[in-house]
Amino acid sequence: MANNPYHGVVFDLPLALIEVVFKIDDSKEYFHLRHLLTFLLFFVSSIFFYKLLLNRFLNYNIALIGTLFFVLSPRIYGHSFFNNKDLVFLSLITIALFFCFKSLEKITYKNLLIFSLFSAICTSSRILGIFLPVSFIIFYALSFLSNYKNINYLVHIIFFCITYYLFLIIFWPALWSNPIENFFSAYEYFVYMGGDFDKKTFFNGEFINVNFVPNNYIFTWILITTPILYIALFIFGYFQIFKRFFIKFINIKINKPYYDLWRGPNEKKDLFILFNITAIILYWITFNVLLYTGWRQIYFINIFLVYISTFAFYKISINLKSKNKKQIQFTLVVFYLIFVVYKMIAYHPYQNLYFNSFFDDEAHKKFEIDYWGLSGKKFLEDVLILEENKSVIKIGVASFLPLYRSTKLLDKKERKKIVIVGQEYQNADYLYSNFISEVDKNSNDKYKIPNNFSKINEFILDNIKVYEVYKKNN
Repeated sequence: MANNPYHGVVFDLPLALIEVVFKIDDSKEYFHLRHLLTFLLFFVSSIFFYKLLLNRFLNYNIALIGTLFFVLSPRIYGHSFFNNKDLVFLSLITIALFFCFKSLEKITYKNLLIFSLFSAICTSSRILGIFLPVSFIIFYALSFLSNYKNINYLVHIIFFCITYYLFLIIFWPALWSNPIENFFSAYEYFVYMGGDFDKKTFFNGEFINVNFVPNNYIFTWILITTPILYIALFIFGYFQIFKRFFIKFINIKINKPYYDLWRGPNEKKDLFILFNITAIILYWITFNVLLYTGWRQIYFINIFLVYISTFAFYKISINLKSKNKKQIQFTLVVFYLIFVVYKMIAYHPYQNLYFNSFFDDEAHKKFEIDYWGLSGKKFLEDVLILEENKSVIKIGVASFLPLYRSTKLLDKKERKKIVIVGQEYQNADYLYSNFISEVDKNSNDKYKIPNNFSKINEFILDNIKVYEVYKKNN
């Protein structure tokens, strides 16, 4: 999947150019560069999100709180250092959404051109990025229908569609040979992963084929891995926005059926966010799009989740009449954010393993843990210290690839000492049990630890057992 032609090169190509120009040929430097730039892109997107919130709510405190919700989402923050697919996509969507809102506020050729550019970049990064321009066209069409005599509406939308299409072809080399056919091939690949995808995911205490994950998969993962305050605010905000527009819809005027759905650009933005997060989740469930290893494939919806949570915070704030009550509300949220920061520090650098404890203190035993294999580097460093005088150290592991990638983060001298023998346990000096999906030794007999190995160490983080270390008996 990593090498399929339908993953765009809009992020990877500039990185490759940097590597060539600065002659970066060592894997450790290569990974560190990519991690750095992935995080910097996420940081830049948080600035755009702050500006987006400030333009919407016209309040610095509200915008700051919302941005902190965005940044202090432990799983998202953890992935921002290494996930150059899902987090890059989230960051690009955030930037594109800012320019989308600018176009919703005021239609100009400049705004449309910039928005079409970033929309194309998002879509080339992942085909699902098309939802943003499609949603924009729907909302713009509603405005056009309310004022269909104004020919400028039609001209603007044609201009946007043409520029978006041209930018999309420019930034997506896979389309160059046959733009239309290859686009739909990319969509098919996105939905079906190129055909049969024989992979299991560990969900709610059992292994499930990714083709048959239950409908509650997304909701469950979001609930157990998102700070509970954000979830509570989101639920409140979602129903507040939904109620507002449902009442408007059922009382709609026949002569002005579309324009009456919102009063001004702010209400239009709220409806736009509500429409997108609802449509995306319903689409994912309805079409059974493949999901596995948590909800990372749709991390980008966190931008909509946080927006609605911020809306709820704003709504509560304006309804509090007393200045003291507003200060108490603000103080309580700040203290909660300090608690989140404390948890993130405790998890560092494994914020991607975060579970909130509201629903189940034992949730980490029922779901996948370090499916990315980040803990592999720590394991290898510990083994190298134990065997500093040994020239070759053979490591057995059921899931070969994550640990192999971890060797690339070691110094060249240390890297040469490590030999990954995979599932050939009897040829290994040490075994690394990392509890990833089907390779969990406690859940799959195929990967049971041989009797001539003894456990010498384990890594536990916030009551979560991340991995165990076994050494062959002398």
